[in-house]
Amino acid sequence: MTLENRDIFLFQNIRQVILAERWSTEQRLDVRVKPVPRPYSSECGMCLSIGSQEGDRLEAFTRSRGMEIRRIAGGDVPFVSR
Repeated sequence: MTLENRDIFLFQNIRQVILAERWSTEQRLDVRVKPVPRPYSSECGMCLSIGSQEGDRLEAFTRSRGMEIRRIAGGDVPFVSR
């Protein structure tokens, strides 16, 4: 298991993940779609992983769209390396 120094964003459904990922890609942000880490739960099972500074932009976008998200600070997020 490795710890990545990235924030994760948990969403209520996969549609929100897709919309946020698409916007992030258009903005040329380094975003990755990943399964939600085991210590956390999410309605849709997928999350976005992004650098903290870029995460501020993503958070502003999601809030402007009325999405209810949960942001978890980087360095505290265990992802299983495969």
